[in-house]
Amino acid sequence: MSKRRKDGTSGPQVKLAKCDQTQPQLPPPLHDGETTEKLQDAWSRSLDVETSCVTLQAKPFRHCIIKNYLSEEFIAKLETDLSQLSFNTKSNDLYSFKQTNDLKTADSPSIGAFASLLKEKMKDWLVEVTGIPLNDEVAITSSIYEHTDTLLCHDDELEERRIAFILYITPPSWTMVDGGTLDLFSSSEGRIKPEKVVKSLLPTRNSLVFFEVTASSFHQVAEVLATDKRRLSMGGWFHGPPLARPAQSPEPKVPLKPWTDGYFDMVEDWVNPLYFDDEVLARIQQDFEDNSEILLEDFLKEDKVQMITTALQAKDLKWTQTGPFNKRHYEQADSTSMSELVQQVAKMFQSEAMFLLLGRLTGLTLQSEDDGEEDSHGTPKCWGEVRRWRHGYYTLMHDEDPHNNDFCLDSMFYLNALDWKSDYGGYVSYIAKGEDEELLTVVPKDNALALVYRDSDTLRFVKYINTRATDRQTSGNQDGSFFEVYNAYYE
Repeated sequence: MSKRRKDGTSGPQVKLAKCDQTQPQLPPPLHDGETTEKLQDAWSRSLDVETSCVTLQAKPFRHCIIKNYLSEEFIAKLETDLSQLSFNTKSNDLYSFKQTNDLKTADSPSIGAFASLLKEKMKDWLVEVTGIPLNDEVAITSSIYEHTDTLLCHDDELEERRIAFILYITPPSWTMVDGGTLDLFSSSEGRIKPEKVVKSLLPTRNSLVFFEVTASSFHQVAEVLATDKRRLSMGGWFHGPPLARPAQSPEPKVPLKPWTDGYFDMVEDWVNPLYFDDEVLARIQQDFEDNSEILLEDFLKEDKVQMITTALQAKDLKWTQTGPFNKRHYEQADSTSMSELVQQVAKMFQSEAMFLLLGRLTGLTLQSEDDGEEDSHGTPKCWGEVRRWRHGYYTLMHDEDPHNNDFCLDSMFYLNALDWKSDYGGYVSYIAKGEDEELLTVVPKDNALALVYRDSDTLRFVKYINTRATDRQTSGNQDGSFFEVYNAYYE
């Protein structure tokens, strides 16, 4: 067996001892000076090295895979002892899985022995290979990912985390079709934004993966698709002096624009007559003033709903994916490929007639106050887009909002969302900044307009849409997707 050097020539590859032991100690190859030296050189020069038991790769960022890290007897003991622990359900915009508390002081001989191995031996070996000055702080937990669980794109940067590690205790039969891979993202040089998944690492039983935590170490745990297996692992971080994080350029703000004049005839022709009734409008406005949110069902006439749904399902309508992955992932309709009907509906929701109707429905000041100036600072404005949501799509909650986050009326009109269930994901969650408890959840509902008034301290996200949604098939739609005409209105 030979390996390819950087210059393209081949040379002898060192034959390593088999990674097998009955005690919690470093695998024999990690004691081999020549192997460690090769890894050290490759790490320092960002080169790839592969031996019989260790694989080090430099792209998309430096990461290492150690096969047969512990003896199978010890792995089995860890698996048994972990099954006796309490796992807490963890669920928010970024993830959904179960996890233990910190295991450094766990009352289990096998878990304690593994923690000691990491702190007393593995840490020193990592310092030798990577040159990263690690301290004695090692955070370690155990996680379980079951059907539809996932951990979305992030970089792991927090406090003094310097090296992340994961030991997999999955069933031996785990394959790619079971999901749960560790996906690594490429990123543009200097931009520090994830571009796409370029490598997926299978969570092979008794393998240990580690990687350097940097501003560009973007990764995710892909959704677990298996229904009869669970992805059990132990993982955490070795700590050290924090790296200086490069300055990031803020995302450009989406330009706001005033309403489009007119569209009174279209609004009257399309919107359910119920929402022009004075008594109904008064009740809706009172409910909205009391709760700052409302769901208006059957908002458009049924024949119009069928027309626009068919137009959105047209094959010649192009959809563009948004990003970056550490903030959002969904599709928006390409305006240049929209049919005239779709364009008119999009404009209707940004029209003078719709502003005035929404003002009556909510009591908000969404009509201009004529102060004699052609471009009044107080003129209500909006921005919006036509979106498609399907399996794998989401948005994440973050403080930086490129959409002029301020007092705002969110308008979400849903199409093709018949029989949508909250356990598919795809719902909108509102949370107060700095808090964990949800203030409000909006589940998509076909031909319904959801209106939510939020302030600058209220964050929102769309929950990851999981594989259950693919079981939902509607007429003309075989992937379980639904559409949303989203608009944000500012007083």
